[in-house]
Amino acid sequence: MKIYIPVRLLLLGLCCCLACNPVGSDTISISEKIEVGPGPEDMVLDTLSTPRLLISCSARRDELKPYGEIETLDLISMERKILTRHKQPDSLIFRPHGIYLDGDMLYVISHEREPDFHPILIYRVHGDSLEFIELINNALVNSPNALVTGSQGEIYVVNDSGKRGSMMEKILKLKRASLIMLNKGPDGNWSLQYMAIDLGYPAGINRIGNSIFAGDAIQNQIHVYRISKKGLTPQPPLKDLKGNDNLRIYNGKILTCGHVKPLRFIRHAKDPGKISPVEVFLVDPKTGESRTLFSTDGSQISGGSTAIIFNDDLYISQVFEPYLLKVKLEQ
Repeated sequence: MKIYIPVRLLLLGLCCCLACNPVGSDTISISEKIEVGPGPEDMVLDTLSTPRLLISCSARRDELKPYGEIETLDLISMERKILTRHKQPDSLIFRPHGIYLDGDMLYVISHEREPDFHPILIYRVHGDSLEFIELINNALVNSPNALVTGSQGEIYVVNDSGKRGSMMEKILKLKRASLIMLNKGPDGNWSLQYMAIDLGYPAGINRIGNSIFAGDAIQNQIHVYRISKKGLTPQPPLKDLKGNDNLRIYNGKILTCGHVKPLRFIRHAKDPGKISPVEVFLVDPKTGESRTLFSTDGSQISGGSTAIIFNDDLYISQVFEPYLLKVKLEQ
């Protein structure tokens, strides 16, 4: 992970730097930093009992000790915990990246071994613990970044590259990334099917009803697909979303963080002292209209990757540093 993830992030910045517009002025926001583990790249909202965030933390800087955990942040008490994991194979190396919560089932992409072993792990959430259910591995899940489940139990995954860590793909914008679907058959085995190809750099995916939304940080848009018995039917994309990362749903709209100054993001990836601007967009999938909820030059948070709203507070996670940002939204 220390080799491939930073390289892919740097290449992403080189690819889309010319396509990005200048970042807007900083929003004037009341905010506070909340300490969590290093590399809180993704998070989901869990409201099955006490409302809390489940946070995927994985250290991505060479100077940090190896760290990979699912942490929780109680949104009432602000108490932080690490979820204990049970019944998983002793040989498993837990390096979580994209996660998705469906009921009490947590789906985790783990970059266990570079460049060729990136399983999807399924856990059942029991309070402050995770019960291991299953490991899914397929050679065609070669560079998974994010995932979402479908209404029939299928899993949709975006591979952000055709060949993991390929410099040529990113520099030449070869669009070899893909969206795939995994289906579990009656025999318990998972089959894989390509649903969309020729994507740029899909770093996020989510679903509203029978519509799939797959972000594309190179093309600065969100691809839209309609789920049908025949597969996925492309719909008009949602455009002008600079460097969008993970996608989360809020009141029928899409929340996404944007790496809006890729060259500065490259410098931040190399050096935590170099700040990188972040914008958080709220997108109406029906009209394509978007508005900026939060903007910073990087002084409040750099490398923002996921945004979640709860009780008029905006929570922003990031790729590298060990904290979330909690922002009070204006009414």
